[in-house]
Amino acid sequence: MISEAYDWNVIIVGYWNRAILTPAGIAQRLLGLEPSTPLVVEVAMNGIGPTRVKHDNLVIVPEARKLIITAEIATLDNFDRARNNGIKAIENLPETPLSAAGFNIRMKIDETPDQLLSALKTNIDDRLSDAGLIIEERSLTRTVRVGDGKLNLTIYSEKELRVELNFHRQSTVNEELIAWLRLPIGDVKKKVNDIFDKVIEIPSGELQI
Repeated sequence: MISEAYDWNVIIVGYWNRAILTPAGIAQRLLGLEPSTPLVVEVAMNGIGPTRVKHDNLVIVPEARKLIITAEIATLDNFDRARNNGIKAIENLPETPLSAAGFNIRMKIDETPDQLLSALKTNIDDRLSDAGLIIEERSLTRTVRVGDGKLNLTIYSEKELRVELNFHRQSTVNEELIAWLRLPIGDVKKKVNDIFDKVIEIPSGELQI
């Protein structure tokens, strides 16, 4: 059973000033780079989409209502650096009105275990079929408490199995959001492994994280 990590990111919801979070501003305030350090900057061809700044396996996208920092290569080390850069953004722009912070770990698995197939199927499937409707994707979502925040677990079944774990903290207090992003990476890994081992019943040793 092969799994693939994809789209691991940190999202901080707030009213970000993109006049400050220019590529130069990101290099200085988030990445702590010297002015002469080269960056990869991607600009939307239509002039509407946000600028994407790439450096050292991180992709930083400042939008008007959220800041997204993605580990371009989904490893725990890159992911932890993405969280640390999110912390720097909050600390260096403390005047930014914020409302939430979270981070996402996503995995693709090329084979759906039988126990999950049965969990994803419900009586409503038969009713949809009786109504002449074709199901293209099934999903299951649960939210559990984790410390002062929550973990949203979503499982999708289409051509492949996708598992998404969203660690979310709602708050307008910067210190609380920083504390959430500082959850020890070892604790995050253990929580992910527990979900796969005990809930999804796929050995976490196959996750390659």
